[in-house]
Amino acid sequence: MAGAYDGSYSDGRTAAMHEVVAQARGDGLHINSKTGDFEEHWRYGDVRAIDPPRSDIPFRLTSQTMPDARLSVNSAEFVADLRHQAPQLFLTGLAQPTLRRNIALIILALCALGLLLWQGMPHLSAPLAHLVPAQWAQNIGETYRSRIISGAPVCNDASGTAALAVMTRRLTNSLSPPLNVDVIVADKAQVNAFALPGGHIVIMRGLLEKAGSSDEVAAILAHEIGHVSHRHPLQMGIHVAGIGMMVDLFTGEGSSLMEMAGEVGGLLLLLNYSRDMEREADAYGRKLMGTAGLSTGAMARFFARLKPEGKKGGNGAENGGGYFSSHPPLEERIDAATKLETGQSVLNNADWMALKNICG
Repeated sequence: MAGAYDGSYSDGRTAAMHEVVAQARGDGLHINSKTGDFEEHWRYGDVRAIDPPRSDIPFRLTSQTMPDARLSVNSAEFVADLRHQAPQLFLTGLAQPTLRRNIALIILALCALGLLLWQGMPHLSAPLAHLVPAQWAQNIGETYRSRIISGAPVCNDASGTAALAVMTRRLTNSLSPPLNVDVIVADKAQVNAFALPGGHIVIMRGLLEKAGSSDEVAAILAHEIGHVSHRHPLQMGIHVAGIGMMVDLFTGEGSSLMEMAGEVGGLLLLLNYSRDMEREADAYGRKLMGTAGLSTGAMARFFARLKPEGKKGGNGAENGGGYFSSHPPLEERIDAATKLETGQSVLNNADWMALKNICG
């Protein structure tokens, strides 16, 4: 028969302390008031040790069913009886089955959430992007654009700006429904161009310098208009926001991922579209060039111009992450674009020179 040990007990509902007799029986821990006012029965599966057992202080216990209750017994024999009946109470660290189960559940939940955000967000981002109001998208794009070109002037030579407007109208006049785009040239040497939420498109001065004709610039602009039409920038923003949530859960640093979007290199990384998105934008650009009566061969010529900057057969990545640096191989894009070599030039020579020198 289990020994009976004197102790003190509080039910947690009042400050009163009761003298009790505690017994570690086979079916659980029995607590009986010495005055006969009450008795409690705690199943061993619910009992929790508040402190590890020590010889100089009473052993304190509580129950999951009564988390505010406290039982204190100052007896080594009681501890020995309890160790025999409920050895799990004396396990520490990962040896505790409950702790192992809880950790496993937490890891499983985090992995499931991570998988949802990493794999599910790309599928959800497209329909979600079409739900974002146009004004919101424009405001987001303006914020990104101002931070991207921070420190670099917007090229605004009057003749060059007029030529750029002619090119933009030539490409967008035939669109139905109409698509609002705002195209600027930033005075940066990078051979790059990119679309932002809300129809904002930035062309770098380095791309104008690299292009061999106005039609090549028009082909790149048509490609970026394709990104705008498909709302790819918003999709990537939604995807990155989801990844930021996941990083925040694991590290508490998810906000830094979003802050990275304020830096040029960081945002270009976030706008690193998938190959399917790039193919969509290529196809859209080719169709737009054809509809405008321009040559889709210009797109192929620009792609071919990038090839010497990378490895043979590569995608132009050796130029330090230049245009299309991590997307479908240039040969594939050149083959797809080399279909129409006919068509009028988008700008006359004078306008082309004005655009090429828009930054002065």
